[in-house]
Amino acid sequence: MALTFSVPDTELSLTLSNRRAEIVDQIFKGTAFLNMMRMKGAVDTVDGGLDLVGPVRFAKNTTFGSFDSYDILDTTPQDTETSYKYPWAQDYATITLAWTEEMKNQGRGRLISILNQKIDDARDTIRDSLNIQLLQTAPAAGSKDPISLLELIQSAPTSNPARTASIGSISGAAQTWWRNKFTNGVAFSVSDMNTMFNTVSESVDPPTFLLTSQTVFEYYENSQVGQIRYADVKMADAGFQSLMYKQTPIIFEPVIGITDSLFFINTKYLRLQLMSGADFITTDFVSPNNQAAKSAKILWMGNLICTARRRQGTLFSITAPA
Repeated sequence: MALTFSVPDTELSLTLSNRRAEIVDQIFKGTAFLNMMRMKGAVDTVDGGLDLVGPVRFAKNTTFGSFDSYDILDTTPQDTETSYKYPWAQDYATITLAWTEEMKNQGRGRLISILNQKIDDARDTIRDSLNIQLLQTAPAAGSKDPISLLELIQSAPTSNPARTASIGSISGAAQTWWRNKFTNGVAFSVSDMNTMFNTVSESVDPPTFLLTSQTVFEYYENSQVGQIRYADVKMADAGFQSLMYKQTPIIFEPVIGITDSLFFINTKYLRLQLMSGADFITTDFVSPNNQAAKSAKILWMGNLICTARRRQGTLFSITAPA
């Protein structure tokens, strides 16, 4: 009688768990946007909380002044801060092994090879899908997706996105200080780029990187023909094309939801925040009662947030250079 060999569920779970660090690394290295966010230190791990909450300063203290001797000083209480509040979002991918697959691939080496292929597929699915979610056009009402960059940096920041009555629990429609900068780009020009860059910088706080589509990226690239261009070395080493503008990298994303816009991003205030203990964690393989199969999951909990929208900007409706 032939003996049947089976890899224990604990070993399958351990194989998946041992690959977690590599899975996380490849998720962030696999797309230009996620790679840039991590490279610029814009990915945080947060310990718990019902929501992602923090302070926002919307006005300056007005009590400053000159005085002499016994002059009366202004001690008017200052109301200069409010709070942002963003919800958590959750993503998952599953890895399933059917009993029939185990039978057809008996032997530790063959089954672990099949498992690693399935892990690779799940990793790539999370990487590509999360990147699309973060760069898609503003989702419709009822969407459970993470917040999109295009919800945080809008071409019409005087209104609120379709699925939310506000952004971070603050209404851009009602609060002028909670609006990103925006300009109708019309025909592409470096002059418009200069104006937006300087506007969002307010002299002392420039964008960290610029993000756009391949089309607009090539408008800029073609405008620099015959001039010296410096690519961002770290991005090049990671396999992504980039150019430099005012010592700031410009990258493009094929999946970006709006292809005629150029986004000026300051990562001091635009962050990808991950829940501690839910940052692409892996679960053990378990077998349901009604299936001849076993499944494990890769789980993610986090969101893209912005704490100062006025430091972000966009040129939109850009057409070919005149």
